[in-house]
Amino acid sequence: MKFVKLGGFLLIILAIVIPQQVLANSDYEKTNTVEINAATDKSKNNQSENKVEDNNSSNSESTQEEQLEIKEKELQAAKEAQLKAKKEKLENEIKKYLGNNINNIGLSYYDVTSGESININSDKTFLAASTVKVQLNMILADMFANGQASQSEQLTYTQADYEEGTGILQDTNLSNKSYVTATLSDYSIIHSDNIATNMIMRRIGYENFRNLVDKKLGTATNHSGNYITASQETSILRKLYENEDSNSYYLHIIDIMKKTDFHDRLDKYINTNIVAHKVGNYGNYVNDVGIVYTNKPYIISIYTEGVSNTNEVIAHISKLIYDYQNEK
Repeated sequence: MKFVKLGGFLLIILAIVIPQQVLANSDYEKTNTVEINAATDKSKNNQSENKVEDNNSSNSESTQEEQLEIKEKELQAAKEAQLKAKKEKLENEIKKYLGNNINNIGLSYYDVTSGESININSDKTFLAASTVKVQLNMILADMFANGQASQSEQLTYTQADYEEGTGILQDTNLSNKSYVTATLSDYSIIHSDNIATNMIMRRIGYENFRNLVDKKLGTATNHSGNYITASQETSILRKLYENEDSNSYYLHIIDIMKKTDFHDRLDKYINTNIVAHKVGNYGNYVNDVGIVYTNKPYIISIYTEGVSNTNEVIAHISKLIYDYQNEK
């Protein structure tokens, strides 16, 4: 009986304890579920907040970039407006300086870096005079490059080659005298030697020379005489400067243009070592054309007819442009 009573007592205790434990476990599971759900919701909220912050940060960075871009455009526009104003001022200053001579001059200025240009009567035709010797030597250089002529080739003087004027060969005994082509080339530029020029021209052929110049320019020039415009000469000098075919003799031409005997025009008031140029005189025509090697190189071609004190006029305009170029 004692065992029966004890067993009943145990059953009663188990009946009370087990349901309570089940309820406790159930409450624990519910509590865990609530906590997990709360944590999940918090994580989602954090992710949402992070996304909002990321979007705000991205929008802020985008806005800053746009503002910087706008600022850069405004600064660039202001700079361009300033340069335009300076260029207009220079052009007006040149025109004022020329006064009544303005119709007797052809001017072409070209900045090889920016492409900026000033043109005053640049399409007006003038006698090229000895500035043609630049074109002549470039055609000769092309012939050296393609094997149609040789720098060491000997050219023999003929009476038809004789011409008074500039040069050093007029005072020598030329009878049956031969000269290396490259030497004649140097003489034609450095000393502006007319006899050396005529010997080279005879070797190339005048009409052939004119046709090759036209081909180089991409336009027909006046073959009836030694004619040129300032814009055409600037185009020729651009070909010399750019040297797209990497012709080594083009570099030599530039070098001897810097060593010319004449320094009374383009390089009168600026460093002669940076000016590769060629003067030309014929009657009332007085000219000078060249490449000026400043930090920002530029090309300048000036042709005149019937202008008094021409050397000084060309020198003054050259200095104005030089100062303008260095202030950019």
